[in-house]
Amino acid sequence: MTRILLCFSLISSMLLCMAASAQNKPAATKTDTIRQARNADILRKAVNTDTLHQPVTGPVTRDSVWHLPGGFRFGVDLSRIVSAIYYPYRKEITFVADARISSDLYAAFEGGYANTPYSDSSYTYQGNGMFVTLGLDYNFLKRQYPAEKNMFYGGIRYGFSHFNYSVPTYTTKNSYWGEDFHGSIPKTNANAHWVELVIGLKAEVLKNFFMGWNLRERILVNSVTTDIMSPLVIPGFGNGSKRAVFDVQYTVSYVIPFYRIREHKLIVENPKKKIPRK
Repeated sequence: MTRILLCFSLISSMLLCMAASAQNKPAATKTDTIRQARNADILRKAVNTDTLHQPVTGPVTRDSVWHLPGGFRFGVDLSRIVSAIYYPYRKEITFVADARISSDLYAAFEGGYANTPYSDSSYTYQGNGMFVTLGLDYNFLKRQYPAEKNMFYGGIRYGFSHFNYSVPTYTTKNSYWGEDFHGSIPKTNANAHWVELVIGLKAEVLKNFFMGWNLRERILVNSVTTDIMSPLVIPGFGNGSKRAVFDVQYTVSYVIPFYRIREHKLIVENPKKKIPRK
């Protein structure tokens, strides 16, 4: 009996020691702490790498620079040929030119000569002179590609004309006396100043060859009417008895592209693709 109790006590003591050792966790060693820190650092780097390669959703600004074709364009106004058919006394030639000074801005020039021989049963008229206009044109057309040269433009001009006119003979009928009075008006020199508002189109039909049209309103600034008479035609302006005239031009021109214009723009893009992995 005593032997049985001793065995039972020994077995119970062993079981209690095993239970106590199972409940007490052993302390982490230094090697385990270093291994856990390394695993956390690797995980953090992986998360950051995946974040860098996510799609870009915000706008991205890109700096772009290109060179636009510039040059000197010159031509002639064909509408003066048509006007000479309807108004034979208006013999005029007009040259047109422009030069690109920025991406959408052009310096414009026109000049020419006019001769006005007129005769009817009442009087004869002689007039001639030269004219020039200077101004700026702005191209409103959005380019499809940098080298495009087509234009839809609006502009403003200042015009000046120096001319002379005379009436070699005129006849005035006197109904009271029944006789005609004959006389003449000597040559008169005059200057005219006006402002033009222009809107038009120029299209490149062949390489560097353009055709175009424009509408313009001319407003006379000074008066050229004298006590005796008004000029029949003001060269470059039109009817000398009016303060404002409307005109149409049809032009053919050719451009000599001997220089280029640098254009600098910031382009805002919104890309949807991922940044490629390196």
